[in-house]
Amino acid sequence: MSLKTKGAYCSHCQKQVMAQGNKPNHILHLLLTVLSFGLWIPIWLLLTIMSAGNYRCTQCGSRV
Repeated sequence: MSLKTKGAYCSHCQKQVMAQGNKPNHILHLLLTVLSFGLWIPIWLLLTIMSAGNYRCTQCGSRV
């Protein structure tokens, strides 16, 4: 997984901070999908949905 960053407001820090989240390695998942004849697609979709909006404050580590 690689990191994605964005600016967000942290309610714990009470200020605008940089937030980081993980995103799946789509190239790896595409390769796994091809090698498994499509059986990997549900896992890939699940990981992509779970990682959407999963950002944490870089200052305190709380969810933003």
